[in-house]
Amino acid sequence: MIILLAPSKTMNFQPVSSLSVPTTMPHFYAQAVEIVHTVCQMDDLAPLMRTSRTIADKTKSAYARWGEKNNPSLYAYVGDVYKGFYAPTLTSDGITWAQKHVFILSGLYGALRPLDLISAYRLEMKAKLPVGPAKNLYEFWGNKVAKYVGDAADGVICVLSSDEYAKVVTAHTGCRVITPVFLDKKPNGMIGTVPIYSKMMRGVMARWLIDNHIDTPERIIEFSMYGYSYDAGHSIDDRPAFYREVMTPLRFN
Repeated sequence: MIILLAPSKTMNFQPVSSLSVPTTMPHFYAQAVEIVHTVCQMDDLAPLMRTSRTIADKTKSAYARWGEKNNPSLYAYVGDVYKGFYAPTLTSDGITWAQKHVFILSGLYGALRPLDLISAYRLEMKAKLPVGPAKNLYEFWGNKVAKYVGDAADGVICVLSSDEYAKVVTAHTGCRVITPVFLDKKPNGMIGTVPIYSKMMRGVMARWLIDNHIDTPERIIEFSMYGYSYDAGHSIDDRPAFYREVMTPLRFN
């Protein structure tokens, strides 16, 4: 079973002192170079990035220095998805297992293994960036990412990613797709997803899958952390639901 994660805008490039295994190069490095070249030719990144002028200018500077500093992808992303993942505490066995079972999807890099070296960037998959004959990144990546991920899978993919990124795989794959859903009982009594908590819990579940070497979909329902546990009543085929009765802020050390 392959696990899919989304990237994060917040990144860290402090050296990883705890890493004791060799790093790797991204499979789609040549495509990333092509995209970087396209972005660097643009005068104004604000419309593409949908950001303020200040952030757009910082992003342009980052692209100009692209390749100077690198970190393994699983340690470079430190946004909400990764707050409860605690990548620096992974054992050598854990990161070795993750390297075979986890892909982080990326608008720039396509799909990354945890030990693939990446540089600082900002580029959402849904960005309307023409690259060569492609009108946007979905068209640019086509079925390439799905084939790469599918070749590594044993016919099952666990999606712990937003749909914006996941569909670059799910729209083109013949694999069975499992998409865990995290539900909260809200203060008004309604039961539904809370986007920020769902995002955080995807990272928590990914770490749990790695620590326990979960590689079959049947075992996903064993997950129970931070008040969330499997709820058959809210689950449907290939969308196991994990429900929390009391909605409280998720806090990670």
